[in-house]
Amino acid sequence: MGEHGITITIPGLGWKLDKYAINFWILIIFTAIEVIAVALTFSMKGTVSMNTVVFILVAVGIVKGVGIAAVFMHLQGDPDSRVLTATALFPVFFIVVMVLFIGLTHPDAADTLPAWCRPGFYN
Repeated sequence: MGEHGITITIPGLGWKLDKYAINFWILIIFTAIEVIAVALTFSMKGTVSMNTVVFILVAVGIVKGVGIAAVFMHLQGDPDSRVLTATALFPVFFIVVMVLFIGLTHPDAADTLPAWCRPGFYN
């Protein structure tokens, strides 16, 4: 496990965790947070607002995305990680422009899409 960079030994348990195992457990914890947030929405109607749940899901999604990109896409710790990071972040600019400047300035734009562009359950 030492070839993967950081190795953490948990005393008392004898576990040795490399960066992939650490990332796995972080992803498990944040996935549990997502499931709990959605479960609270259905089990405690009116107690937790949908805006709060969406905020939690987006925040956890960003953390999980950064963790996956940094470890599994080798955007952290590799010799050429700056080039890979710049390449991976290039499309993010266009996504931010679309969401902020198009999606938020015209929130009803999806309502005027032609029928062939919408799923069958969308009326």
